[in-house]
Amino acid sequence: MNKKCFCCFYKMNKDDNDDKLLQDWMEFRFEKLESNLTGEDKKHALNYDTFCEKILDVITDKDSDYISDILDNFREELLTHCVYWNEKYYKCGSSDILQLIL
Repeated sequence: MNKKCFCCFYKMNKDDNDDKLLQDWMEFRFEKLESNLTGEDKKHALNYDTFCEKILDVITDKDSDYISDILDNFREELLTHCVYWNEKYYKCGSSDILQLIL
């Protein structure tokens, strides 16, 4: 990547525009990271389904559907929260690094 590309990338970050370049980069990194998981990475994965099964095992049958729906909603909220804050963290970090470089 040449200096002109860095300047464009920095300007997109600085202006807080809908920066397609950064979003493409984050999607690429996610795919790359997801396909190269090590044993250590897998050891630290969140095993949400196991937690749900343990919770549902102690819930009465009449309440299990209701609790299952709540757990599904919680999973979606948790994922949305993590994605939002990770993207925000990396956007700020990328902007900081570009400011140091430029």
